[in-house]
Amino acid sequence: MQILLKRATQHFLLLLLLSGQQSFAEFSEQSVLSANTPKGISIDIFSEIAPLDINRIHSWQLRLTDMQGSPVSNAQIELVGGMPEHDHGLPTQPQITAETEAGIYLLEGVRFHMPGNWQLDIKLSYESDSAGLTTETIKIEFQL
Repeated sequence: MQILLKRATQHFLLLLLLSGQQSFAEFSEQSVLSANTPKGISIDIFSEIAPLDINRIHSWQLRLTDMQGSPVSNAQIELVGGMPEHDHGLPTQPQITAETEAGIYLLEGVRFHMPGNWQLDIKLSYESDSAGLTTETIKIEFQL
C-alpha cells in the first residue's frame, strides 16, 4: 500500500511540475520585430518561438516604451495582419489578453500559415502627458 501511495505521489508531482512548465511561456531574449510610431512610441515584439515559424500557434509579448524609454501602460492595442500580395488576413485572430507588467502586453493566438511577405497593422491608443488620448497605427512588414 505504501509503495502504491508513494508512486501515486511521484506521478502527481511529476504532472504538477510538467503542467507548471507549460503555463509559463519562455519568450525570446531579443525582439523578433520592432517599429516606432511618428510620435516616438517604440514597440518591440518578443516571441515564444524564434525564429518565427509556419503553422505554430504561439504568443508574443509586446513592449511599448515612450521616447524616454518609459513603459506605456494601459494602452489599447488592436492587431490585424495578412499577406497583401495574396489579399488575405491572418488565419487566426490574435488578442491582447493581459498587461503582464508596466508596458508589457501578452498577445495570444498568433499563427502564420505560409511563407512570404507579411504585414501587421497595430493600432495603439494611449494617454500622453502632452496630448491626452493619442491613437497611432504602426505598420510592420516582414518576410517568413
